Amino acid sequence: MKAIGPYHYKVWVIGEVLDRYEECKNGARLPKGKLFIEIVGKEFRKNRNAYFERFVIYAVDLEKIIESLESPLKEVIKGRYFEADVSTFMKDFGIKSRREARRIITRAVNKFFHELEKRRLSKVTPL
Repeated sequence: MKAIGPYHYKVWVIGEVLDRYEECKNGARLPKGKLFIEIVGKEFRKNRNAYFERFVIYAVDLEKIIESLESPLKEVIKGRYFEADVSTFMKDFGIKSRREARRIITRAVNKFFHELEKRRLSKVTPL
């Protein structure tokens, strides 16, 4: 099996965090509660050469991170354009250059992931 790259790792982490956040918003947890994040299941860890960990972050902190991003980075994260095809983002934002659209999406992923890393409350036992 191939090892995953840093970008794809960040996309999976962000996707997992946003999934947990949406569960929280839909009433599964308290809106200001802690989100316990576990990145990808056991079956995936066995087949890939990547470091996965558990961590805790407050839902309120996640909202602050999202709101602190400038436009269009905020929209990329909120709309989950990083999980979709680049052409969708290009069409929705009127961008003509595929390269420019990818640059914006990559920048949004990197910036959001960096902010998550800074605000992470505490590490829980590694998997």
